[in-house]
Order: sequence, then structure tokens, then C-alpha cells
Amino acid sequence: MAEEDTIELAQTLFNDPRVWFYHVPTTQVSTLTPRADAWDPEHPFLTGSLQVLQRGDACWIQLFEPLAEGSETRTLLAQCPVEISQDQTLEAFVQDCADSSRYFMIRVEDEQTKRRAFIGIGFPERPSAFNFKAALQDYVKYVHRQMEVAALAAASAQGDGTTSTAAAEQKPSDLSIPKGSTIRINLKLNASEKGEYRHRSSADSQDSGGGTPKVPLIPPPPADPLALSSPANKTAQTMSATSVDDEDWGDFTSA
Repeated sequence: MAEEDTIELAQTLFNDPRVWFYHVPTTQVSTLTPRADAWDPEHPFLTGSLQVLQRGDACWIQLFEPLAEGSETRTLLAQCPVEISQDQTLEAFVQDCADSSRYFMIRVEDEQTKRRAFIGIGFPERPSAFNFKAALQDYVKYVHRQMEVAALAAASAQGDGTTSTAAAEQKPSDLSIPKGSTIRINLKLNASEKGEYRHRSSADSQDSGGGTPKVPLIPPPPADPLALSSPANKTAQTMSATSVDDEDWGDFTSA
């Protein structure tokens, strides 16, 4: 199956149709301390246009010659590839002038021969200079986010590989409780629960007696109601029965 072509989106981050171009003295190139007053700001060697172009993750500062009469295509004069990395910051490609915020020194590079040179640029208006620098700073933030994502992905892939290897080498651990072991569980109780627990424990200890449980005694059977009657009643009943017998006996003898 044929590989799909990668589509790189291009967008213009900044564009200004009127920018001044200057020759930079060798002394400023060696010390990297540009000053616009040393460029003869009133006499640029060319007035052209400038744009900041991003294609994919790459970015260029492009300087164009002035448009010829009747032409709609701009001619590229020079360009500065902005290659941000861990070791290279934006200052390696664009430097602010010490005496003016409207002037910058940029490092241009030939695409074929890779030869480098420095060109001074100036903006007639301060807002244009501010927007130019802001566009470059936004691109730098974008590159830093891309580097952070790549670093996290690499760390995650490395961590997954290490974890899988360690899991494969690690033997399954025995989580069973050893025979004869005692487990002690400490429960956190509040004041009311502690009092209730102590009361129950005291009652249980009193019932158990701490030794062999005692057999409860069986209560005696209830007494006979007749046996509970008083001796006086028994005597009265006996005397009554005797008197009745005597009366019957008297009647029998008289007859």
C-alpha cells in the first residue's frame, strides 16, 4: 500500500509591506550588541517587505525586494530559518537593538550554501515592530509545547516498557496468612461506644465467672394448699365432725 503524502499547512504569522533593510557593521556582528544609530537609520540600503511564515513546525523570517511595476510576485532577498531547540533560543536568530525597539538584527542563511550573514531591519511604526516580535514569541511557545509533548510521550513509552519487563520478571507473591498467626484489629470507638463496650464486657465476665459455669439451682415445688391450712382450722374441722357424730349417736340411743 502506498504511503499517504504528508500535508504541511502554511500560515503567515506576520506581514509588513514596508520595512527598512540595513547593512550591519562587522563590530556589531562580532559582539552581538546591535545599535541602530550605527546603521545610519535615515539611509537604508533597501526598502522592501517582510513576512513570518510557518509551514508545519518550521518557521522563516523572509525579506522581499520591492515589487516591480506590473508584477504581483515578490522576489525573495534573504530569509532567516528560526530553528528553536533546547540549545538555541530566539536570540540566536533575532536580536533587539539596544537604542530602539523598532530595530532588530536578524541572521539570514543561504538555503543552498548554508552561508550566514546579518541584516538590520527597521519598522516605521512601533506597533508593527511589537507585532513582529510577538509573532515570533508565539511561535517559540508553540515549539516548546511540541517538545514537551514529545518528551512526555518518550517518557511514557519508556515507562511502559520498564513496567512490563519488571512485571514479567517479578514472581507472584504469596499473600496468604501464615499458619498460626494472630491478627489483632484495633477499632476506634467514641466515648459512648467505649462505655457500652465496657458494660457488656463486665456483664459477660460476671456471667461467666472466669471459670467453669455453675448449674442454676431449681426452685422447690409450690406447697400444697391443703397443707398450708392452719392447725386451728384442722382442730375446728375435727371438733365439728365429732359433734355431728355425737348428735347422731344420741338420736339413735334415744330412739
